[in-house]
Amino acid sequence: MSSYWDGNYIFGQYSSEKWGHESVPSGVPDSNEQEEVVSSIQGKQNSPFLDLNKHPPVDETAPVDDSYHASGYGGDGGYGGDGGYGGDGGYGGDGGYGGDGGYGGHGGYGGHGGYGGDGGYGGDGGYGGDGGYRGDGGYGGDSGYGGYGGYGGYGGYGGDGDHQQFISPGTPYVHQNNSDVGGYGGYGGYGRYGGEAPPILDSLYLKKTVFNSLDELKKRIQEIANADGFVIVTRRSKKIGGRTGRVWLECDRGGEHQSTATLRKAGSKKTGCPFYLLAVRNHPYETWEIKDGTIEHNHELCEDLSAHAFVRRFTPSEMKLIEQLTAQNMEPRKIFQTIRKQDPDRFHVQKDVQNVVAKIRAEQRQGLTPMQSLENVLINNDFIYETREEPGTEIVTEIFFLHQDSRVMWRAFPHVMMIDATYKTNIYNMPFIQIVGMTPTNKSFIIAHAVVSKERGDNFVWVLERVKSMLDECMEPRVILTDRDLALMGACAKVFPDASRLLCRWHIQQNVMKHCKGAFTDDDWKKFMSFWGTLIESPSIPIYDYHLRNMRKRLVECKRSRVFKYVYDNWLKDYKEMFVFAWTDKRRNFGNRTTNRVESQHANLKRYVEERSSLDRIVGCVRDIVETQFGEIRKTFRESIEKTMKHHKHPMFQHLLGKVSHKALDLLHGEAIRKLDVLERFNSSCGCQMWHSCGLPCACRIEKYMREGNNC
Repeated sequence: MSSYWDGNYIFGQYSSEKWGHESVPSGVPDSNEQEEVVSSIQGKQNSPFLDLNKHPPVDETAPVDDSYHASGYGGDGGYGGDGGYGGDGGYGGDGGYGGDGGYGGHGGYGGHGGYGGDGGYGGDGGYGGDGGYRGDGGYGGDSGYGGYGGYGGYGGYGGDGDHQQFISPGTPYVHQNNSDVGGYGGYGGYGRYGGEAPPILDSLYLKKTVFNSLDELKKRIQEIANADGFVIVTRRSKKIGGRTGRVWLECDRGGEHQSTATLRKAGSKKTGCPFYLLAVRNHPYETWEIKDGTIEHNHELCEDLSAHAFVRRFTPSEMKLIEQLTAQNMEPRKIFQTIRKQDPDRFHVQKDVQNVVAKIRAEQRQGLTPMQSLENVLINNDFIYETREEPGTEIVTEIFFLHQDSRVMWRAFPHVMMIDATYKTNIYNMPFIQIVGMTPTNKSFIIAHAVVSKERGDNFVWVLERVKSMLDECMEPRVILTDRDLALMGACAKVFPDASRLLCRWHIQQNVMKHCKGAFTDDDWKKFMSFWGTLIESPSIPIYDYHLRNMRKRLVECKRSRVFKYVYDNWLKDYKEMFVFAWTDKRRNFGNRTTNRVESQHANLKRYVEERSSLDRIVGCVRDIVETQFGEIRKTFRESIEKTMKHHKHPMFQHLLGKVSHKALDLLHGEAIRKLDVLERFNSSCGCQMWHSCGLPCACRIEKYMREGNNC
């Protein structure tokens, strides 16, 4: 006998291979089983199948009172007598009714005789009760699950309304002499039959509910199980007639943990929980029902199901959303927040999203090595790139890449170049260099990126040579802004010898704060930083010398000469020409005195990538950023050509409208106002800062144009 039937041997009998209308006449072999197994209860072989959509005829003249015996056994009929398998005898209909037909369970078994359901239904043909549909037949077998009573005959009239146990269809109900305790069996004995069955039988297993599909059944069962504190999973399924006909559902803590020899430490929720349900497909109606099961658990039920991976699975729509957001280079943390906002009641945790995103990216790599995957992304996304390998090996040590849109902007606006390195962006912990430029509309754009093994002079030279080659004989940058990295400063001097090299004021200020703030109180520190700012912004060398002497005097007087020594020896002595305005504003820096534009691009990139992202992912993010920048920059140029701002409608600017950027006109407008405030009211010197740093007419030149009646 097959192991399947061993598993269905319950309370001394075997369940049938097929249920209801799937039952086959005796002697017809089942195509899915090698051995034919027959129920231990024999009945008529030619019992007709019943139409479940029709109620059986009601015999209004049936002697109801005479058919109810104190024993509860259906009088003479007992075990279904001639009725057998719910055919003519068992259904309480013709032969049932206690007497010969009685005992519902096997007498009317519905399951094989016609599913009892509407066929037997207590059928009004025996008042259910002890006669033909209940008695000790209990459970009415499949002949209506206790008659499905209700409609046809009060579902067994209470009869043996014991604590209904969820047992195999067709198995006799054990009589415990509670004949009248159950009352009316809950109108068909739909779960309580005596008022003492566990409430979970009513709500969870839905043993009398017919579902249109297996998915509908699983969904409903899962909802109720989750509400009760556990999760149901599919243990196995069996095909009948080439299609899924039976499905065993179990608690996710069922079974035993199968240990595997891995290095990773792992635990298991498995406790061997005995709970299970058997779902069966009814042919030919293609409906599904719960037919069998065990409702016991050997563990405490949960109040919080978030630890169960099954309930944290993503729906198809959620998976599609994750794929779309991943393609947009959104980081898992933000994807998780998006999904959480859509359905706050779901049990997802951020790690679930991270796992799905990692799987999506692994599938995208298609088994390629990291370098192969990176090259595919670079080639497919319109990048120009070069690599450098360690001598004598194929180990890549430096990678340079530049988008085609960046190359267009770099060749158009090469006047100022800012360079800085950032960290914690890639899984290799290699410095990530960003090179940034600016447009006449005051927009920043990414020129190029590079990943280097170390921040050494030769590596910087290699990167800058690649940047220079992209200019393709266009003019070279006039100003290069960096922090005080001596290797980088030396590389800039070597590759772009004619460019003015400036230091980032912000980085210098951070270093001064790090080394000097401890020598001051909070109030004194604010005063010192004010003096320091005034010194740096000195518009001329004489004014710088004056402020330097003044600051030194004050620091010595308050016994903070060590502070002056630090700022002078480390910054002012050798590098003042690279960050003090009296020198820097004599260069065409277009108002750039820090590398904040690069820092801004660092921050922009880090909004898209995690701390340890793969290089191909970083390149994908760079592509999105560059394409966005390119579109925004084109928009600002179009606005400068087509749109006129109200404060630009000045006779002096009439020949400039639509020909220069709004930013340039704003600077000229500011200088014109400053001319009135400074030159006329105070008869002060202009300083010509705008002329030297931006190439635009300064206040004194604007005053001359206006005096002579000329336009800019």
